[in-house]
Amino acid sequence: MAETADVLVIGGGVAGTAITYALASRGVRVVLCEQAALASGASGRSSGLVRMHYTNEWDARLAWASYPLFRDWPERMGEPPVFTRTGFLNVVGPAYAEHLRRNVEMLRRIGVETTAMTPDAVRAIQPALAVDDVGAAAYEPGSGYASPVEVVQGFGRRAQDLGARIREWTPVSRILRGTGRVIGADTAAGRIDAGAVVVAAGAWAPRLCRPLGLELPVRVKAIDTVQVRRPPDLGPPHLTVIDNVLGSYFRPEGASLTLVGVPCQTWDVDPDDLAGRAVGLPPGVAEAGARILVHRLPAMARATLARGYRAFDGYSDDRHAILDRVDGLDGLYLATGFSGSGFKIAPAVGTCVAELILDGEARTVDIRPFGLARFAEGRPLEGPYPYAPRAHDAAPNSSVASPTPFSSAPSFR
Repeated sequence: MAETADVLVIGGGVAGTAITYALASRGVRVVLCEQAALASGASGRSSGLVRMHYTNEWDARLAWASYPLFRDWPERMGEPPVFTRTGFLNVVGPAYAEHLRRNVEMLRRIGVETTAMTPDAVRAIQPALAVDDVGAAAYEPGSGYASPVEVVQGFGRRAQDLGARIREWTPVSRILRGTGRVIGADTAAGRIDAGAVVVAAGAWAPRLCRPLGLELPVRVKAIDTVQVRRPPDLGPPHLTVIDNVLGSYFRPEGASLTLVGVPCQTWDVDPDDLAGRAVGLPPGVAEAGARILVHRLPAMARATLARGYRAFDGYSDDRHAILDRVDGLDGLYLATGFSGSGFKIAPAVGTCVAELILDGEARTVDIRPFGLARFAEGRPLEGPYPYAPRAHDAAPNSSVASPTPFSSAPSFR
């Protein structure tokens, strides 16, 4: 006999578990299917940045609505803390200083505590940073990072406490359709009948939707991260930094480590090749991470390499999430295409997708700009004051320039 549910969620990453938790909180009979263990895909290898700075209001509102849950996790979820407050800087080159100031004004209007800073002001709060090529920075004192695996598992536990059924090691082979609507899915453990199906399967979403005649504007891209051990004389952990000059980011990890994101141009990877196992970095990636980090934090020239790893995610054509119901196929909902930036907005995404399913529209944050139709209609989701295009996000054969070249070639010891 088939298992039954009101809603079937496909995908056990941060989006899928947040949606499952939000639905269970409202008394819905919900089943989540994950092909491996929770957080075994992109979410488990996320760097977990929690910040609100975006160049468009829609993503910023999702991040701002999500922030209190990370900050107040013990009180709201009854679990140990998951969030580390470090303070956050977003730095841009001189050509984008005015854009940054305009974006800070937008963020302050929606309630975010943030300030535009000059390079001299940045030096005052983070003396170790080299800022000669920085035109301006945005500072968020309350931001930082959270533990991705603990967040995903926490959502899963609380959802189960509220009656949700989580089926790990249960891949979905096919979404089932009736006349004009979805009716459930076939899984490795048998059929599940459901009145609604949410595809929150990250890099696997295009593969699941294609047999339904739905070609998602999403491609799978690799994401490279290097972890280093900081030199002891660098002092207390540094701020979390997104570096729009170099097209990268770095953040502390505990008392002695730092993570640095290395721009990666490996597209159309098979997620099955990367999921559920440790995947090292190709040659040259650690050296590229060293150049990025030493350029902005010169004292990191004495850092030592701890490890590096490759993750992956589904990148939409405009590098923003797809949050929508599917026209012409009732009961099918999408929460995918997060493009490497889904972690910090996941709590609000969970609430909003639950509202979309149960109430017909999202009320916590207006997610209509994230609709699927924007691609066909030529409405990329971008604000009026963007920053320099990042090589990390550019598709193959793009004209986007590579990060700033370096005259030296440091490497971690």
